Order: sequence, then C-alpha cells, then structure tokens
Amino acid sequence: MFAVATPFLALALAAGQGAPADDWVVARGTDSCSVTSLDFPDGPRGFAAGSFNCGLLTEDGGYSWTPVRVVPDQGQSLLWAYAFSADELYAARRGLYRSTDRGQTWAQVGPWGSDTQGSVFDVHFLDSTNYVAIKGGQIWSSADAGENWTLSYPGEFNVNFHELNFPSAEVGYATGGVIREGEGIGAVLRSDDGGASWTLLDFPHGKINAASFVDVDHGMVSTQGADGFGLYVTADGAQSWQALPSSPPGLVNQLRHRDADHWYASTFEGCVHESRDGGRTWQQGYCDPQGRALSSLSVRGGAAVAGGNDGLVIYENRIFRDGLETP
Repeated sequence: MFAVATPFLALALAAGQGAPADDWVVARGTDSCSVTSLDFPDGPRGFAAGSFNCGLLTEDGGYSWTPVRVVPDQGQSLLWAYAFSADELYAARRGLYRSTDRGQTWAQVGPWGSDTQGSVFDVHFLDSTNYVAIKGGQIWSSADAGENWTLSYPGEFNVNFHELNFPSAEVGYATGGVIREGEGIGAVLRSDDGGASWTLLDFPHGKINAASFVDVDHGMVSTQGADGFGLYVTADGAQSWQALPSSPPGLVNQLRHRDADHWYASTFEGCVHESRDGGRTWQQGYCDPQGRALSSLSVRGGAAVAGGNDGLVIYENRIFRDGLETP
C-alpha cells in the first residue's frame, strides 16, 4: 500500500506482538480534566484543553502535567487545542482564543466569540498568518491570523466534517460525516489551493470518525456504518478507497502516523493500538481498566500521548525506558 519507511522508535515492537506492560503508562498530575484535544509544538512542552475550560501543561513531553484554566471568562467546554509554540497557545469552542504567555492570559481572536453560531472543530495553520478552520458545517479561511474570515465552503445538508488534514501547503482534506437512521454518511472534501476552495468527493463507506494523510495521495480513515466499524486507505488522493482486512476493536476516533507503516489509533473504549504494517494488522498497546474514552492523540512531541475523559492521559513510556533518557 504505502512505501516502506524507517521506524521512528529505536525500541520498536515487532509486528504481530503485544506491547510490554510498561510501554505505556498513565501520566501524572492531570487532575480530573476531561481532555478533548492536545498538542505539542514539536518539543517537550505540550498543551491540552477540555471540558469546563480545563487545561493541562507539560514540560516533559507528556509524562507529567499541571492543570491550568483555559479562557476562564467564557465558560465553554473546549473542543480544539493547538500549540503554535511553547508559549503561543490556541483553544476554541464557539470562539477562537489565543494566549501568548503559556496559558496565563487569553484573548479572543477575530470575530468568533462565545455568542457566535457553530463550534470550531479544527483549525489548520498554513503559516503564521494563513489559517483554515471548520466552524459548524462550514469551512473558512483567514489571511490575517484569524482577525477576518472568508467563507470557503458553505454548509450543505448531510455534508458534515470535523477534521482537517493538510499534507502539503496546497492540498488539504476535510473529513467527517453523520449517522442518520442507523446509516453512516461520510464526507471527504479536497482543496488544491490551500483551503480557498473545496471539492466534495464520493465516499460511500460510512461516517468518517478519524483521518490522517501521509502525503497528498496516501491516507487512512476510520468509518462507522450499519455494518459496524472499519478502516479504509487511499493511494490516489481520496479518489478511491480500499478496505483494510482488520481494524482495532471499538470506535477509532483518532489516527496518527510516524511514517507510512507505523500508525497509532485511539478508541472511544479507552485503548491505544498500533500497526507496523500500514494498518493491515493491529496490536493493543494500552486499555484503560475503567474504560474511560480517549478523544485526542498526538505524536508531535516525540512520545505518543493520548488524552480523554476524567483525567486519563496515556504516555508512550518506552522512548525513555531502560535508561535511554529520563523525562
């Protein structure tokens, strides 16, 4: 399916084997924050946001966290978090907010506040001034760091999306869907001009719960439909999709990759799974004994980190195991 690439981790598991018990550990200091989104600016200092304005900060790549209040004056359960740098943080629900002092103070960005319609599900930063955002059932673009927005894709009935992927500066994908009367209706949109315009592509395989693209041609999505859950891959820029032979049990709500072969999946049932063969087979890495749902997964900080309900944050411990490095 995908070209073979060198694995990121020196202590990788062999394909087909389960993870050792200490490969994943529960992170410390998360309190009871139900994380909906977490992110790292390609380094040890990460940021997470969640329900009832809760937030978390880490200085060691996700091994331990400190609680922080995010946009405390707005009273919104947050859906999206992004760390542009270690100190410049963003969070959103109906409004879009920025902190330039690592979460100590927050200010609204542009016209979107708590009184606007539709949730901000995802925002992609093409660079420091050009943004693309999903708000409600629409896609918007900004050329002035979010101060003003232009409608790029209007809302349509049965066309729903919640996630953005830009494998290049020009090519982007918006994915999602809806369940109606037990039927999963999926949506894939593609942009070839940096999010200025979008084309709706055919996707007959059910609602898309998660997506990730290795490059402009190759990607993977998790689906939900009348026949249950599944995984599909594309090798031609989302023009066609092929079903993978297996998928992790449960509802996969986040997909991330280190390369074309090494993938991670988090589930609503509170588990993290890994694939070393481009998604053809999967191994369980960790499952929460309490079944707390995981909702966000990041590999940008080095170790893979997943966050979810009631303070659950899972940390990929094997990167530092056996004296390789101490967090």
